[in-house]
Amino acid sequence: MQARLTVIAIAAASAALAAGCGGGSSTMSKADYEAKIQADGRAVQDAVAKISASFSSIKTVAKEVAAAEVAAKKAADDLDAANPPKEVAADNDTLVIALRAIDAELKKLAQAAKDGDQVAAAQAASAIQSSPQIQAGQAAVKDMKKKGYKVGVLGN
Repeated sequence: MQARLTVIAIAAASAALAAGCGGGSSTMSKADYEAKIQADGRAVQDAVAKISASFSSIKTVAKEVAAAEVAAKKAADDLDAANPPKEVAADNDTLVIALRAIDAELKKLAQAAKDGDQVAAAQAASAIQSSPQIQAGQAAVKDMKKKGYKVGVLGN
């Protein structure tokens, strides 16, 4: 039961910060940024939702955790490559750091799940839940919302 709660907590933390914004060298419009952040947020949310949906034992979730890690990495890479509107540029940078922290811990969780190591899985889950980088990412999302940005699943 503890392993299931750990996996669900990781899924929730990952979905809360899932975002990405691809872009070119020019500054993205607010509408383009919102569309991208919403789409990438949904992609990561979908990946992490499969973690708890497939849970029957810790080993059964290894594949889904690995997929969620790939989705978080892709979102971080997209967001890092973006040129968001200036008013959310600092928030964007904070989200990149948060997503990289999620990515690192999901890699650890995927390996722990593959190995059936509940202790390592719990440690990875705890690191995600207590990460100052992820907490800062949550604050960045709130700041974007205050600025009038529609961030989709990020704002939930």
